[in-house]
Amino acid sequence: MRVGIDATTVRPGHSAGIEAFCYGLLDGLAATEHELTVHVLGGTGDDWRQRVASNRVAWSEVRTTLRTDNTVGRLLRRHTPGAVASSLVLRRTVNLVRQWSRPRTSDADVMLHPFAAAPAHGDPAVIVLHDLRHLHPEHGSAGYAEVIRRNVARAAAVVVSWPHPYAQAVRAFPEARERIALIPLPAFHSSAGPSAEPEPGLLLYPSSTARLKNHATLLEAMALLPECRLLCPGPLVEPEASRLLARADQPDLRGRVSFPGFVSTTELASLYARASAVVVPSLWEAASGAMLEAFSWGLPVACADSEPLLAQLDFTGADAAVFAARDPAALAHAVRRVLSDPGHYARSSRAAGTLLSGRTWADTAADYTAVLEWVVAGRPGPMPRSAFADALTREGTR
Repeated sequence: MRVGIDATTVRPGHSAGIEAFCYGLLDGLAATEHELTVHVLGGTGDDWRQRVASNRVAWSEVRTTLRTDNTVGRLLRRHTPGAVASSLVLRRTVNLVRQWSRPRTSDADVMLHPFAAAPAHGDPAVIVLHDLRHLHPEHGSAGYAEVIRRNVARAAAVVVSWPHPYAQAVRAFPEARERIALIPLPAFHSSAGPSAEPEPGLLLYPSSTARLKNHATLLEAMALLPECRLLCPGPLVEPEASRLLARADQPDLRGRVSFPGFVSTTELASLYARASAVVVPSLWEAASGAMLEAFSWGLPVACADSEPLLAQLDFTGADAAVFAARDPAALAHAVRRVLSDPGHYARSSRAAGTLLSGRTWADTAADYTAVLEWVVAGRPGPMPRSAFADALTREGTR
């Protein structure tokens, strides 16, 4: 089977969870017998080869216009009003211009699209719908929502990564129910071994600085936590990054809050090994990678009461200190709870980590391969199901 993968929406060092997902899945797929051709942004091929070190992957660099990873693109992203940036008109225009620069032919038997908010091309197409935040006016974009709806309508199969967004996808697209698969992921950066003695009061929140990640509330909570320090590794996404860096440089936070930008897997592991707790204030997720990683490392967690995060606690059975997502005082109180009883929350995290620890990228790739083969065969019979997903959802209903 010849599999094409459109990774042109991913900018190495800038794309946070989608990027980590692509690296892990490609590592898993590269161990299969199928032929893989991965389409990436022009000029990024060497970055991809460093992160996916397999000679079984063919790389195709695609020239893409209106990029956001150059000086002009970053300035436009920083200064374009939010209402314009999320509008249907702008998204339709950008997509149309970018489609003109795409290759018009592909010899793949099936095309996999890891980012559902970019127009799918090539048939048959399998899209990965990590979450449905763009269908929520508060968190999303009308332009991206239109693309997602069109992609789901045309896709031969849709893959969703976690139980909460899967249930949402089935409700939002009942006509596509029989071609929506639940294929859970491993932790992106799992523990490599026992942690060192944590640094007292060191909090960690690995995430991009997209606005829905809610760093703004976290920084105001840090002003109420003078005994704590905070590290926020992850892509510095504008326009929020500039505002956060300016706030972190104010006298009440200066020297206690750091945004080191994108860090390597090795660097991130060293941060987890030092942390006393992980804080996840996000307003929306498919499932929080930071929380899954905290479980893997056995670290206490304080998290927002946003619906997807509560669902994540439910299906893993973990106990975290939950706070009102937009309330800095509640966040500060939750942090003090986990730091005052770290043993309890660490044990709960380790139990959740044990539940999820059997999942590998090879397992995930095998589940994806079954869906891809089903599509190429003409979708005979019911869509293949992930045994791990079935076990996970059964565990969450106990």
